Amino acid sequence: MGSEMCIRDRNEGLHFAALGGAEKVGMNMYAYMVDGRIIVVDCGYDFLNDDFPGIELGFADASFLENNREYIDALFITHSHEDHFGAVAHVWPRLRCPVYATDFTIAHILPRLHEYKLDGEVEIHSVNENPIVKLENFEVEFVPVVHSLPENSALMIRTKYGNVFHATDWRFDDCGIEFMKTDYKRMEEIGREGVDLYVGDSILMAHAQAEPSELEIRKSLMELVPKFKNTLVATCFSSNIARMQSLVMAADAAGRTAVISGMSLMQNMNIAKDCGYLKDLPPYVEAKQAADIPLDKMLYICAGSQGNYRSGLTRLVNGENKDIKLGKGDAIIFSSQIIPGNEEKIERMQEKLRDAGVEVISSEEYLVHTSGHGCRDDIKKMFEILKPKAVIPVHGDKRDIRKQKRYAEELGVRDVIVVRDGDVVRLLNGSAEIVSEVPTGHLGVDRNQITDLNSQLIKNRKRIAYNCSLFISAVLNEKWQLEDLQISSIDILEENAWNELAAKIGEDVKKSLPAEIVKLNYRETAVSEYIRAKIRKQVYKATDIKPVTFMHFYKKALPEENEVCSFEKK
Repeated sequence: MGSEMCIRDRNEGLHFAALGGAEKVGMNMYAYMVDGRIIVVDCGYDFLNDDFPGIELGFADASFLENNREYIDALFITHSHEDHFGAVAHVWPRLRCPVYATDFTIAHILPRLHEYKLDGEVEIHSVNENPIVKLENFEVEFVPVVHSLPENSALMIRTKYGNVFHATDWRFDDCGIEFMKTDYKRMEEIGREGVDLYVGDSILMAHAQAEPSELEIRKSLMELVPKFKNTLVATCFSSNIARMQSLVMAADAAGRTAVISGMSLMQNMNIAKDCGYLKDLPPYVEAKQAADIPLDKMLYICAGSQGNYRSGLTRLVNGENKDIKLGKGDAIIFSSQIIPGNEEKIERMQEKLRDAGVEVISSEEYLVHTSGHGCRDDIKKMFEILKPKAVIPVHGDKRDIRKQKRYAEELGVRDVIVVRDGDVVRLLNGSAEIVSEVPTGHLGVDRNQITDLNSQLIKNRKRIAYNCSLFISAVLNEKWQLEDLQISSIDILEENAWNELAAKIGEDVKKSLPAEIVKLNYRETAVSEYIRAKIRKQVYKATDIKPVTFMHFYKKALPEENEVCSFEKK
């Protein structure tokens, strides 16, 4: 069955298509299709690692949806984490459909639309007053579930072919924090109504028992922060409103002023206040307002807990922060978990801090972080409430997804389906199975330009990043004599060592070239290739590096000649 049949066949059941996020943490985008109509759930960023030089953000290719734009009824955003809403401004122009979300989420979407000059173009609907959206072939209900920020929602998707409970970010945490609430009563009612398919979070499947409550983290920080006497820094996810609230409260309890550094942190706190939250929070200031506050009287809170190279935390660790320096006797609290793929980067950062005499406070030794995702016990409770007939584990690495599959089967779920991006699952007559696939892809945001992450551009960057680069410029005069030869590189060896090696290789080429020109019968392309290959071979012999080589060859022409050769080869 092809993609067109999934869209247009009016008697084929409910189809679920994983367009992004099926086998990873991030890049969430899914489609549901009934009787020729489509709804889309989430369109988030993927946070890329060093495998994609110069590109930090990716997202799912929406070509399949764009090709079926006329059938799309709506885009639903479950919450305001970047991996669920971040790519709205990139994806929506390809969909051109109404958007539904809570007020808190909308408040994050609007600045992103403004950034990309989409003000007033997008039809956005708040679901705060009425959480049920009725469309021709779908009824979608926003159901409050606890996460690390306000107004997180699971979606109950009702169709004539069956009901789906879509819950990609959630946990059970009855902590009592004002904006962290799960509507258990409504979920129990939904369970009695019947759930044919559950699509859910897999991130914490390795954890059998529940993570500490957010309230426990708050109490721990309140006890921990007063113990430090020198400069104290904390970092957390900028979207973790509950954690920011706890850090500000802990600073106040310790007689310190919370100083917030980072546009994303301030933006999220302001949005929370505008939406009616954080009413009793102690005062805090921006970094630019903190010049008169002694370092030992502030708690400096900065973004960048994942070590992104342009983040405030990275600049601080590298000694590039003009406001504050960390040294012996100071401390930093990492009140966050490490996103898979960032482990080595964070470890290097923390070791650098330790080498400088800074005490590193992390969740490995202290109670300073808890996850917003459900563990196995939470999933068991979820299944007890909903009693789903079929399960699709998503939103986790492959190991976690396989673990949820096995666990769901142990709990008696009849159909447990592991999908890859592009897979289409059909729910029909009470059973679910993979029936087809749709085209998918992975795009990246490259300096505000969109590029295919499988493009030649990215491949070239990877080659240069891993193999280094070599630049050769050779000029021959009219008599085929080598007039000028330049050999350069910025990443093979240190400058002095490179200059010595380049000079030696250059002399070798000059000695051998006249005889080779004769052997090659004065063919310019062949002579250029000889110079390139010989120099690259010599570099490899001396350094064990096979650099990406850029060659520029120019032969001064006699009146009847005129040829320039310029090319790049590995």
